[in-house]
Amino acid sequence: MKRIRTGVLLAGALCALTVVPAGAVNALDVAGAGIWATVSAVQDALGWDGVNAAPPVQDEQSIGFTGLEKTVRANNQTIQGFQKTLAGIQNTDVDTRFDVQVQQYAGQLRMYEQQAAAYQKAVNALSSALASDELDDASRQALQAQLQTAQTNLSVSQASSKGIQEALDNIDDLRQEAQDQLDDTYVSTKKQLDNMANQIVVGAQSAFIGIITTQEGIATLDRNLAALDRNIAVVEKQVELGMASQLTLDNLRQTRRTTAAQRETLTLMQTTTENQLSLLCGNTAATTVKPTKLPAVTSQQLAGMNYEADLEQALKNSYSIWSAQNEVRKAGNDYEDDVTSTVDAFEAAKLNLEYAEETAENTFRKLYLDVQNKKRLLDEAKAAYDTEKKNFDVDALQYERGMISQLDYLTAQDDLAAKQDAVNTAEHDLFTAYNTYDWAKRGYMAGGAA
Repeated sequence: MKRIRTGVLLAGALCALTVVPAGAVNALDVAGAGIWATVSAVQDALGWDGVNAAPPVQDEQSIGFTGLEKTVRANNQTIQGFQKTLAGIQNTDVDTRFDVQVQQYAGQLRMYEQQAAAYQKAVNALSSALASDELDDASRQALQAQLQTAQTNLSVSQASSKGIQEALDNIDDLRQEAQDQLDDTYVSTKKQLDNMANQIVVGAQSAFIGIITTQEGIATLDRNLAALDRNIAVVEKQVELGMASQLTLDNLRQTRRTTAAQRETLTLMQTTTENQLSLLCGNTAATTVKPTKLPAVTSQQLAGMNYEADLEQALKNSYSIWSAQNEVRKAGNDYEDDVTSTVDAFEAAKLNLEYAEETAENTFRKLYLDVQNKKRLLDEAKAAYDTEKKNFDVDALQYERGMISQLDYLTAQDDLAAKQDAVNTAEHDLFTAYNTYDWAKRGYMAGGAA
């Protein structure tokens, strides 16, 4: 019977994880492994033999948003790998390779020149011998055959010497071409790896913002739980007095259980995201991070937004536009070198560049307008909070004078806190929009538009 009961509890634990509050990300989508951590915790609580799934206590580090990018770029292992790749390209020694090749060509040239000299000497000697009138027919035929072989070998040696000399004459051009190709490879690789590094940094920033949002969601659920506890206590008394039905009480209790499950889900999401952010910061699994307060967008930052100037900067720095330009350049070079049989590839590359430019400009316009819209929504949220604060001040005064109950006063507190939550959400949305806009100016747009 103990095992049957345990199975039911485990099933309940799994079901609880699937309860997700509105607007939240399902923890199963964030990290499926989290399920088994919860299951193991239940097993441990039930006292199964040999089960001790409690993870080791992690060291905690606090981190602010301002220093997050610097930390990720300095310590993230993937970005460090990018730097090593670039260093390997940059440290490639083209000159040494061609210096060795020059030495090899010089040695081959001396060998062919010596062979040509020897064959020339043989040709001269055989020609002189054939000039004698004392040779019989057999001897003359033999000497002529030898002369023909010597002349053939002389021609081969001379042609080989000429080919080696031409290679030596072209070695400087080949050296420069190889260096240009290496420089082009470095620039292209750096652009690609810088864009990938930007993706990692943006991912870390998104995780940071997500953790802050999740923390505030947990705080909201804590207030909801406290309010439900108060209501349940009241309804329990009403049920005793016959003023409320048992069904009403049962529904309230079920709502509380659902809210508690939602809180556990958010807590799991927070822990998982904190560990992911820690890894992005270059820490080991033994360390987790705790983000500090998310900064607010200042009025100076908003006033500094200039659509035309910022758009010019965004297009100049855009990775997608650079990538399209690079393809046009390559296609143009191939066409000039007759690598491609038609101009189709070149024309397609130019069309792709036009599309990349139009997409980047349209995306940037949306990002600019999104910042303006988020600022408007923040102003509305602040206005709603100010109105609710005035109502709360009246309720507080009435409560002091005994004109309303403590339950009504606490409800008014919750209403004010909800308006504050709306302000916090609007501030975070504005910060996210502005941060995304700022990244676009730097050349990175979410979704790969720039």
